[in-house]
Amino acid sequence: MSTPSVVKARRFLVNRIVDQAKRANLALNEVETHMLGFSAAGASAAEMQAAAVFERDYDKEKYEAKVSRLFRDVYELDKSLGRAEIWEQSLDTLANEDMYLAVILRKSGLRQAPVPWYLPKLSSLREFVPGIAMVLAGILVAFTPIGERLVPDPVLRVVVVLCCWLSPWLISKLGKAHSDEEVGSPDASAHER
Repeated sequence: MSTPSVVKARRFLVNRIVDQAKRANLALNEVETHMLGFSAAGASAAEMQAAAVFERDYDKEKYEAKVSRLFRDVYELDKSLGRAEIWEQSLDTLANEDMYLAVILRKSGLRQAPVPWYLPKLSSLREFVPGIAMVLAGILVAFTPIGERLVPDPVLRVVVVLCCWLSPWLISKLGKAHSDEEVGSPDASAHER
């Protein structure tokens, strides 16, 4: 059973795609329109019949390419008109839904299924690898016999450990200062124009 937010998001996206198809003179017939909002879990008899006809008579790849193109065009149009918020809400609502339109959106690369809250995003994990390596190097030097052999002087070992442990923080501060400097520099604003 679809929630009201899913129904609203599906209706919004289907209507926007149908409108864009009319603007682009690529009108969608009844079967193609039914397939935009098709979900096997909550399909009516008419939608199931349309799905059977679609499966039998239509080229799935061509249809998905056409819908993806229409979707991208209307998405860019609406974003330029300041309607990005409703798009983002609708896309987020449908991202995990088991419906054909959500599958097309994921295939087109316009929206990926969200990562569950308990799994880290791999892109953010890459940012922390150097810091983790430096902290582990500091632990190795401070608390293992290998570290004692590498740096026999205890005072020097403490300095090396502190350098290892503080380097991720210093690098992040330098990186942030560098990015702030680039944003505020006249060369960056002239380059953007």
